[in-house]
Amino acid sequence: MQTPINPGRRSLIKAGAALTTSIFTGDLKGANDRIALAFIGAGSMGSGNLKFAMQQPGVAVAAVCDVYRPRVAAAVDEARKAGHEAKAVHDFREILADKSIDAVCISTPDHWHAYMAVEACKAGKDVWVEKPVSTTVEEGEKMVEAARKYDRVVQAALMQRSGDVFQKAVEIVRSGALGKITFCRTWTYSNSPLEGMGAPPDSKPPAELDWELWQGPAPAHPYNENRFTHGNFRRFWDYAGGSMTDWGVHWLDIVQMAFDEVMPKSIVALGGKFGTNDNRETPDTLLASFEYPGFTASFELREYNLGGEGGGITFHGTKATLFVNRSVCRVTPEKNSDVQPFEMKRACNANLMHWANFLDCVKTRRKPVCDIEIGRRSSTTCLLGNVAFRSKLRIDWDVRTVRQPEARKFLGRKNRHPWEVTV
Repeated sequence: MQTPINPGRRSLIKAGAALTTSIFTGDLKGANDRIALAFIGAGSMGSGNLKFAMQQPGVAVAAVCDVYRPRVAAAVDEARKAGHEAKAVHDFREILADKSIDAVCISTPDHWHAYMAVEACKAGKDVWVEKPVSTTVEEGEKMVEAARKYDRVVQAALMQRSGDVFQKAVEIVRSGALGKITFCRTWTYSNSPLEGMGAPPDSKPPAELDWELWQGPAPAHPYNENRFTHGNFRRFWDYAGGSMTDWGVHWLDIVQMAFDEVMPKSIVALGGKFGTNDNRETPDTLLASFEYPGFTASFELREYNLGGEGGGITFHGTKATLFVNRSVCRVTPEKNSDVQPFEMKRACNANLMHWANFLDCVKTRRKPVCDIEIGRRSSTTCLLGNVAFRSKLRIDWDVRTVRQPEARKFLGRKNRHPWEVTV
């Protein structure tokens, strides 16, 4: 068996380029036609996606939508500076009704992803949807159903799959060079202040914000700054799933990619809000364990002590351990192993490659590198981590449901009218 070697820097760059470009080969249909894109959500993720999309050839930014006027104004200004005749839109339904728009990018808070993606498919538009693809297991299944029923290209924004270091890591794992792998560890650490995000009182929403439309399918609440602010909204169950679905989905997605998209059989999770007195609902400390066929994986969240790498994945094999994050892929042999040390540094921008793949598939009608079914599976794994945490039960996953009836209430939710997700 061929073991990893440590090539020179020039070889690493060539290897990275080959890995990332190989998935984009093939004849393009209508290569001279511009794809009319609309961006729903113009916050941090939305503005980032706008930037990456505008670097691709053959793209026309037709519209930008957000319920917060300052954000949409800033995004439209950026698009127009780059030569796009983008219009500002307040209500996303205007974009879905516009037959001139070919595809939409959904970068809203998580609780909107499923409804908007399904409705976009029904409107005949291809979809880029941010991660996690949904806030519940049931919604994710409806997204896959809609993509297939309406024959749409739907790319989940798990862009690490398009990154050269992650593709190399997957290649090494699949080669068997690490020996038998029985444990994979993933983590996200930070060194946040103990006051966390604070606990501001409820108040009147800003005049520039449509708070009712922002909440949409979620239960109605008075406006609170933390419920709205980017990053902070992820710490409320009505809108997201905390770091388990924010960061855990990135890392565990690569684990599942390396093992041919396998999903866990059983999940347990322990943790809590141990470090702060802020108004978050999701844990600031968490250890979730996932039993897969033949190996175990974990996700660790720690917000108050960095203690080394802030995030990444380790694949622990009998011959060597592989570490990968967004900067490097590194193999460390076990003592007396025949595996050679190996290191590869990032040579490409995974976001740009992921967008290139999506736009290529819009033209060719092929499935993208992170088709919605893949995104659903990885998102479901992390959602089940939260189901285990919230139910305080060991969860046994059986293809489409959990065997513990008392935990099933966490698999779905009832959306506020008229935002029910129907395919």
